[in-house]
Amino acid sequence: MAFACADDTSDGGTADDDVGESSDTVGEETTNGEDTTTNGEEQGETMGETTMDDTTDMGETTMDDTTDMGETTMDDTTDMGETTMDDTTDMGETAMDTTDMGETMDDTTDMGMEEETTTTTTNQNPDCEAPAQYVDCDDFQTNDAFQALGINCGDDASSTVIASNTTMNSNNSAAWRVATGFGSAPGSNFGNLLWAANDDAWQPPDDGDPNTPLPDPIPANTSSTILIVSSGVVAAPNAQGVVVEGNGSQGGNGNNNNEDNGGLPAPLSAQYGSNMGNGGTPFMDCDLVNDCSDSLYDHWFTNGWNNPNDKLWMTMDLEVPAGTEGYIFDFAYFSSEFPAYYNTQFNDLFIAWSTSESYTGNITFVNDAPLTITSLEDAGAFAYKDNAPELAGTGFEGNAGTGWFVARGSAVPEETFQLTFFIADMADSILATGALLDNFRWECTGCIPSEVNSCGIQPQ
Repeated sequence: MAFACADDTSDGGTADDDVGESSDTVGEETTNGEDTTTNGEEQGETMGETTMDDTTDMGETTMDDTTDMGETTMDDTTDMGETTMDDTTDMGETAMDTTDMGETMDDTTDMGMEEETTTTTTNQNPDCEAPAQYVDCDDFQTNDAFQALGINCGDDASSTVIASNTTMNSNNSAAWRVATGFGSAPGSNFGNLLWAANDDAWQPPDDGDPNTPLPDPIPANTSSTILIVSSGVVAAPNAQGVVVEGNGSQGGNGNNNNEDNGGLPAPLSAQYGSNMGNGGTPFMDCDLVNDCSDSLYDHWFTNGWNNPNDKLWMTMDLEVPAGTEGYIFDFAYFSSEFPAYYNTQFNDLFIAWSTSESYTGNITFVNDAPLTITSLEDAGAFAYKDNAPELAGTGFEGNAGTGWFVARGSAVPEETFQLTFFIADMADSILATGALLDNFRWECTGCIPSEVNSCGIQPQ
């Protein structure tokens, strides 16, 4: 996949993008009380009871968009199940399994605080104060969403990422889980205790040009748990901390009773942010208020896919160490909207939004689009589809998921910036979509818009 972002050093703030709901109906009805038959499917709900059609795809059920008591029911879309991304190569290339990702960790994670040794960075910048190793404070039983990412494992910035104003915006504690693994496929990327890969430092690929300087290796954050976020409901982890979902369960538990409608939460904005707000120069001349990637605009305004539901987002203010110009984290994505609702308004999305002085906007863009089932399919980024054995125990059997990816963003040394993770069903509250998040760490050299060391998403 091709992703890039540029650094910008102008000042800026945040904006609240409050976009109304879309009235589009693409095979599903979302706003009125009329029964609609589309694509051979008939939808109806009477007196609070839901009629499900036997013709929905991949084991998913379609529900009518009408409810009693003035509430709106939305049709088959997002899936609160988590999605993950595999080691896919650039856009359109076949996804490949990551090396060492098939290894599994011991089923008994340490319940206490423990310090583990990781790869040490040889910093090109001698003034960089990013940790050369990280303390592991993960314990799935404490259920701390931020510690699951390796954040706030104590208050020593030399051994952990420091964040303040940490907030999980969810009305439903089952919409997210701290776990040691996801799924039941033994030996797969999503099998029990999949985080053997966390012991490996990630480094961007070499372009083969000896004149191109490579960034320093990034020490792995020794986080031994992962965070699962969903537009639906996530099963509780078992005694070993592994979340194992029922077969195809994410096709029917997409409603997590979180906030519907109302647009994107602040500071997220779908408006153009490049070219000082005029758009047309993605990642250049950021207005530091709106989306400098320009990736959200068409999704939101041109296509009218602007009706988020079951919204979950988490925010944190991150203190950048001296001499540190970037950050990186791992993530993966799954959705039960695929394949039935590809290229429709039921296009569940995941956004990672940065408010740095160097760049403000979406950093999880796929080519020129936000991260959704449609953009991932167009990019050939779904590593696992249909009945792939790697989807066993994820609840997304018959649907799709990615392998692990890394997302990279830029920062300004010693600034405090806000990072927001956002996931939502689009246009309904039925089919779940989910993401796995882990392994946040600082990067001394940061990212620049180049083929070797670019910002955005890269295969792991």
